[in-house]
Amino acid sequence: MSKGEQINGPKFFELLCSDEHFCAELGRASLAAGRLESMLKRYLATTAPTADTTKATLGKLIQFCKNNHLLTQMIPVLELMRDQRNYLTHSIHALLTNLIEETILEKEDLLDSDVLTYTERAWELKNNLNALADIIEGEP
Repeated sequence: MSKGEQINGPKFFELLCSDEHFCAELGRASLAAGRLESMLKRYLATTAPTADTTKATLGKLIQFCKNNHLLTQMIPVLELMRDQRNYLTHSIHALLTNLIEETILEKEDLLDSDVLTYTERAWELKNNLNALADIIEGEP
C-alpha cells in the first residue's frame, strides 16, 4: 500500500517487482507486442510471401516494411511503439540505477505511489499495441 513516501531508484525497482498490478500490466504489454509481431508476420505473408519472418523481431519487421514501402503511414507509430516497448521491457532497471538518462519514465523524486504511473504507462502501451494489431489484422 502506497503512503506517498519518497523512495530511491533501486528500492523503487524492488517495489515495482513486487507490485502485482504493474507486473500484470507489463506482462500484458509483452503479450500485446507478441500479438502485433504475429499480425505483422501474417500481413507480410500475404503482401510479401517471399519474406522469411519466422525469427524476425518487431524491429526487423518494421524495417522490412520500411524497405518495401509497406504500411508507410503506420511506420512512425510502429517505431514509437517498438521504442516504448523496448524501454519498458529492457530499461527500467538501467533507468532506476542511473545507467541511462530519464526519457519516457520518471526516475527523480519518486514516491512509492509512482508505481501507479509506471503501471498506467504499461497499460497504455498494451492498449496501443493491441490497437495497432487490430488495424493490421484488418489489412487486406
